[in-house]
Amino acid sequence: MNRSSSLVVILPLLAAAACAAPQRPALVRPRPLDPATAIVDATLWDGTGRAPVPHAVTLVRGDRILCAGGVGECAIPRDARVIEAHGAWLVPGLIDTHVHLLFLRRGSASEELGSDLKDLLAQGITTVRDMGTNPKELLSRTRAFGAAPRVYAMQLVAGFRFFYGREAVPTSDGSVAYRLPQAQIMEMRGWTPMMFTHDDDPDSVAAAAQAAGAIGLKLYGYLDSTSVRMLTEAAHRAGMTAWGHAWVQPANARDQVLAGEDGVVHASLFVGELLAPQTRDSLLASTAILEEGARSASPEAALDQRIGETLDSMARRGTFLEPTLDVSLRSVSHFDAEHADRPSLPEQYARAVVGFSMAVTREAVKRGVRITAGTDHVAYGPVRDRASLVSELRLLVDSAGLTPEQALLAATRNAAQAIGGDAARSVGTIEAGRFADLLLLDKSPLEDIRNLDQVQWVMQAGRLWRPWQLRSGIASRTGAKSSAEPADADAEENLGLTHP
Repeated sequence: MNRSSSLVVILPLLAAAACAAPQRPALVRPRPLDPATAIVDATLWDGTGRAPVPHAVTLVRGDRILCAGGVGECAIPRDARVIEAHGAWLVPGLIDTHVHLLFLRRGSASEELGSDLKDLLAQGITTVRDMGTNPKELLSRTRAFGAAPRVYAMQLVAGFRFFYGREAVPTSDGSVAYRLPQAQIMEMRGWTPMMFTHDDDPDSVAAAAQAAGAIGLKLYGYLDSTSVRMLTEAAHRAGMTAWGHAWVQPANARDQVLAGEDGVVHASLFVGELLAPQTRDSLLASTAILEEGARSASPEAALDQRIGETLDSMARRGTFLEPTLDVSLRSVSHFDAEHADRPSLPEQYARAVVGFSMAVTREAVKRGVRITAGTDHVAYGPVRDRASLVSELRLLVDSAGLTPEQALLAATRNAAQAIGGDAARSVGTIEAGRFADLLLLDKSPLEDIRNLDQVQWVMQAGRLWRPWQLRSGIASRTGAKSSAEPADADAEENLGLTHP
């Protein structure tokens, strides 16, 4: 073969090889990282048990914490935005482990839900646990708000009588009226309680709750000890938590602790420990339960040996108590303001359980029971009637014997552990990898828990707000901001924000 014929053969081969060669992929440039934000010269209380750190540096990128510590522990990137704290106190965002947010009227929560969520955030509350409304509907609505605490939802579960127990109620004119079953009243608000009997499959209840977005079961009422155990074990098999009213009638707090529940709510309901099982079994109407509570609850009764034994069992097992003290006081204030001229059984009950609840909580603290700060706050009705987390913490300090630091832990690290699951791993402390939920305060909350009212700004998942922005309506007019940016550019100077 001569030279020219060789070229004739080689050229087609080269052309074929070129066609068969893989195409070089187009160059994809990585998305630039958001610049970090450095909060400097703060007194850092991180919620881990570490002593406060003066002149601390906390780095945030996106919605997460990169680093938090003393001078030299966290290197500040050259392109970081810097927020000067000037010695103010930086603490984890607060957590309220007991709220009820969804109250529908004609299918709408109107503007009340959004306003309430912004006000909670303005108070420094960056995470809440809704203890039983309508998980799917609630989560859908709250995710649509740009300025709101993170919401975890529980599924409310109750027994047969809760759904079908109509009660006769005597009226002031001597006639008899009939009260609707409690579940029906809840459903009118848009809530979705689930019914459970011994014939039902508890794993199906847990699965349905999870499908709706719930992270746990909240046992409400008319459940016996067998039902409590079945539901608690099913929740744990599904990786969920199980909590209950301290008296779900007929099961009392002791029954629930022995069943393995993660926590019980309302110190007022420890009145169920004072009643024999046969007495509890005979109390079918809610009116009879209120009468028994009004008759039995007193500060002296809280020292009963049976209550002490239940609290000791909770301490050994690590079962949480969520006392909800502030809501009892606000109930009494409501009756004083609105119904002073019309005494009623609910008023008698409310007055009786105030001192009883305080005394039970004091005993729980003395015996080493883990406390979480939940309020029973509702996003509905007059604001003065809505329980407040800061007020709850004041009561835990002034009336229950917690130190300010213990109370703050009840609304941060311990509260995250009480919620469990994702919350226990991602909120409640200021540590690398956790959500950038931060609260900057003028004064030390460790000296006076009332200093939690002195909020300079709050950061939730990297977004930073001044309280006045949230309450003035600016939060509803501004779109999503990049991490650690003020919600209104006009506020940069007030935030001490500097750029390199």
